[in-house]
Amino acid sequence: VSICIGVWNTSDLGYLSPTMAGGLFAMDREYFNELGQYDSGMDIWGGENLEISFRIWMCGGRLLIIPCSRVGHIFRKRRPYGSPGGQDTMAHNSLRLAHVWMDEYKEQYFALRPELRTRSYGNITDRVELRKRLNCKSFKWYLDNIYPEIICCLNSLPPAH
Repeated sequence: VSICIGVWNTSDLGYLSPTMAGGLFAMDREYFNELGQYDSGMDIWGGENLEISFRIWMCGGRLLIIPCSRVGHIFRKRRPYGSPGGQDTMAHNSLRLAHVWMDEYKEQYFALRPELRTRSYGNITDRVELRKRLNCKSFKWYLDNIYPEIICCLNSLPPAH
């Protein structure tokens, strides 16, 4: 597969992108470790690409799409693994992401998924401490500086409770 996606704000190395597809990235190992690796409280699949994308930008990094990079990805006809206890892992992981990284904007998420407001998502203390230790910026900063185009969509959501 040849990836030649133009997003915006070209730099010397590629195109700055607000997020990435899950698992399709290259990163210096030391930086990956310093950034906190993947959230070990997330289950199986879903949302990890957004979580690490937010973290990269909010904690001082940049996310680039490199023109014409070659990426191979095999899609299966069915998911080859189950979810723990039949749980919706995307909802679980998205809740962790919202509570750690989205600040007051998590209310926009709950406006779309009100049934998840009281659902358990595990202990996030270590991820909140990681965010503080890395001196990460706010989600408002991310929206204002990295993905301002999304604001029109957020403004069209129903009011948060």
